[in-house]
This record gives sequence, structure tokens and C-alpha cells, in this order.
Amino acid sequence: MGENLVTCIVGRHKKSWEVMWISDLQTPKDFEAEGLNETLDRASREIGSIYQGTQSALQTELQFAIYPFKDNASVILDVQPDGDGFSASDLEGQGLNARGADMEALVEAAASLPNSDNCMFRWIRPMKDVVGR
Repeated sequence: MGENLVTCIVGRHKKSWEVMWISDLQTPKDFEAEGLNETLDRASREIGSIYQGTQSALQTELQFAIYPFKDNASVILDVQPDGDGFSASDLEGQGLNARGADMEALVEAAASLPNSDNCMFRWIRPMKDVVGR
């Protein structure tokens, strides 16, 4: 793990999403929630409250590793905000792209990609943006 990186692994399990934190830094407790948007919002709030008002918020990144299809996916779709939603494209340049108004819509759009069951999402956010929510 990078010394300034907090990773939040989000995986679908039956009808809920499970969150597990991996970092050498302080993290909240793991949890489960129903919707993906709700899960990501809660994870952001919880980690943001730990870094609120700290100097390390300026030097730390939050990385979401989201596994909506299967836990051992190997194609990484990099997530970027794009004005009124999110877009994702594969890091290997295979031309896999998806777009959605929110993260749930992005995952739904990606489900129609070839080999979608082998895709996962990576969304890196500066902690200062998470704390500022």
C-alpha cells in the first residue's frame, strides 16, 4: 500500500454491497449497504470525518476499487467525473467505455460491454475533495 493511499474495496454480495478498507492509515469499520450510490456516499462520509481538519487530508488519496460483477475481475475501468455524471474507460486502451449519471448508472451501462463480468472500476479521489463534501 502507498503511504498516502486509502483503498476502499466495494463488492456486490447478493442484494447488498460490502465495504472493506485497506490501508496503513486509519480507516472506518467495514460495513454493508444496499445501493451502490448509498454505499459510496457513506464510505466517503466516514473516511472524510477521519481526515476532516488534518494536514494529511492534503496528501492522501481515496481509491475506490468497485467489483460489481465478480471479485476477481482483471479489466480495470478508470472512473472520472465528467460534468453531469461519470465516465469510465479501460486502462489498457481496449476501447471499453461507459457513461452514467451516477455510479449505479455507470455500472449498469458497463454491464453491456464485452466481457463485462471481468471488469472492475477504479475511482481515485483526492482526500481533500472527500473531506470538503
